[in-house]
Amino acid sequence: MAAQSVESVDTTKVSGRRKVHYNDHNELLADVERLQAGGYRYLGNWPLGQVCQHLSNALKSGIDGAPTQPAWPVRAIARFMFKDKAVQGPVKPGFKLPKSGQFLAPDPCEDEQGVAALRETVERWYREPERKPHAFFGKLTPEEWEKLMLNHAEMHMSFIVPKEENEPTQ
Repeated sequence: MAAQSVESVDTTKVSGRRKVHYNDHNELLADVERLQAGGYRYLGNWPLGQVCQHLSNALKSGIDGAPTQPAWPVRAIARFMFKDKAVQGPVKPGFKLPKSGQFLAPDPCEDEQGVAALRETVERWYREPERKPHAFFGKLTPEEWEKLMLNHAEMHMSFIVPKEENEPTQ
């Protein structure tokens, strides 16, 4: 998959996004594999591989813990103002995370690499049920972790749309 132009897309203003809902991460993987096999366009800043790598990194933070934490005032504000919204969903696009390799997808990331990383991490997610505290929201129940991660995936995957007949992929 060729990289999109260096200019960043304002994801708060993108139209044509898909409406997606996942009941579990296996449904997410099935959607990813359909898009990878059938071709896709991306309306945001990341192609499928980068989205998958980013989602894999987020899941790993629940399994292994985040290597860094924001300062306590940021965590306190995040817990108070954003935790319930993020867990209840949907997650809104346009939030800018700190420029940290922990959160952002590697650049470049081929689709095969990102999809493989997500598949491996989803297997770990279900095999290793103990969860670490969230970097911003602190201790979450397993159900909160699951909802948060699926809401997060739905937002990112809404920017990946199936290729239409006779339409080239980006």
